[in-house]
Amino acid sequence: MEAPEYTGASLRDFLNVIFKRKFQILLFFFATFSTVAIATLLATPTYEATGQILVKTGRESIYMPATGSSSPVISINREEQLNSEIEILKSRSLAKEVVESLGASTIYPDLNREKRGILASILSGSEEEAAGPEKKALMALQKNLDVSGIKKSNVIEISFKNRDPQVAAAVVETLAKLYLERHVDVHKTPQSHTFFREQSEFLKNKLDRSEAQLKALKKQYNVTDLEEQQNILLQRSNDLRMALNQSMSAQAEVENRIQLLGQQLAALPKTIAQGETIDNNPYIINTLEARLVELQLEEEKLLAKYTEQSRPVQNVRREIGIVTQKLALQENKRYGTTQSGVNPTYQHLNEELMRNKADLRALRAKSDSQKEQLAVYRAELDELNKIEVKHSQLEQEVDVDRQNYRLYLTKFEESRISDAMDSEKIASVSLIEKVQVPLKPVSPKVLLNLVLGLFMGAMGGLGLAFFLHYLDDSLETVEDVEEHLQLPVLLSVAEEKH
Repeated sequence: MEAPEYTGASLRDFLNVIFKRKFQILLFFFATFSTVAIATLLATPTYEATGQILVKTGRESIYMPATGSSSPVISINREEQLNSEIEILKSRSLAKEVVESLGASTIYPDLNREKRGILASILSGSEEEAAGPEKKALMALQKNLDVSGIKKSNVIEISFKNRDPQVAAAVVETLAKLYLERHVDVHKTPQSHTFFREQSEFLKNKLDRSEAQLKALKKQYNVTDLEEQQNILLQRSNDLRMALNQSMSAQAEVENRIQLLGQQLAALPKTIAQGETIDNNPYIINTLEARLVELQLEEEKLLAKYTEQSRPVQNVRREIGIVTQKLALQENKRYGTTQSGVNPTYQHLNEELMRNKADLRALRAKSDSQKEQLAVYRAELDELNKIEVKHSQLEQEVDVDRQNYRLYLTKFEESRISDAMDSEKIASVSLIEKVQVPLKPVSPKVLLNLVLGLFMGAMGGLGLAFFLHYLDDSLETVEDVEEHLQLPVLLSVAEEKH
């Protein structure tokens, strides 16, 4: 039962304080509200001009390597790109150009006449007081300028506050114009056009020298088709080498034949007995001996071509055996008288030996001539190989110089186009629409200030009433008496006011 009584007493005390201090509350309320209302109505309106800049992916975000791969490298980090552009817009140098372009007195006409309070002067310091109007205008401009990126877009918003709407719009428009020029200057590569032009001229001269050296080499050695000339020389060398092998083989065969004939001549006498009186004819022996020698020579020739088991060799050997048997029978016979003379077999073999020696000299002379010609072919091939190596090196050098020249010529043309676009201020950033002069001020906000004045006046008046009640030590109610005197109140008499 005590809680309701306490609640009722509190509400009664609250209402008692309000009714008791109603004049103070109303006075404070009307004073506060009137001050806010007068200040709001008398305050100079401030206008805010805005502009929006669209940042697109353009040539500033594309990097073309000077050498090597011609594939462009594209930067797609939109957040970094937007932040970079925002920093350019907020730069002090750009704000200084705006002040110089429009004039400090145009942006802030009453800058020098502005009176500052004591507290503001202390906080600002002597440096700002000593600064000229341009520097003051620059600091004020940076303070009233706001640059921010709009979320989830490629748009940057510029806003500037000033008392004059025309000036506010002019500042934003001038800042955007100067930014577009600064954007081009910041992103372009200095001296790239001159560099690529000089490199193109240098590489063109180098290419001309390489082509002239290649042309002189072809003219000096009459180079039309090195591969065809090498094939012809190789074919001739192979044919000559085969002929030389044949000559060497024939030479070896003749040398063997000469050795065999020498051995046979050493075994035969130069003269033989002739005219012996015998019963039989001594000419048969000479004929058989000549036949035997012929068969032996034939056997040697066949052994050079065939094996001992071949049929031609076996046939010759059988004939040699028959002739040998007949010759033995004839030799066993004796003649009464003999008459000596030149051995026809020896003479025949000697003539054969002389002819083979002549053939050997001819074969040796032929092989020597073939070796000399083969050495000439080899020297010509070596010379052609050296020319081919030098020709290949010059051709490769010409190809490399031509590729480099074309690459730098392309880069030169790209840099020329880029410079032309920079001169025309063609960039990937642009002002979305022309900056409009603001029609309504952004401050003061009359309705909001009046509502805040009402709230501040009401709450301040209540707070002042309770504060005065807290300072008042008089006993006004039964509860105050019982609480402070610790005595029960038996009777209370209301004061009658006349």
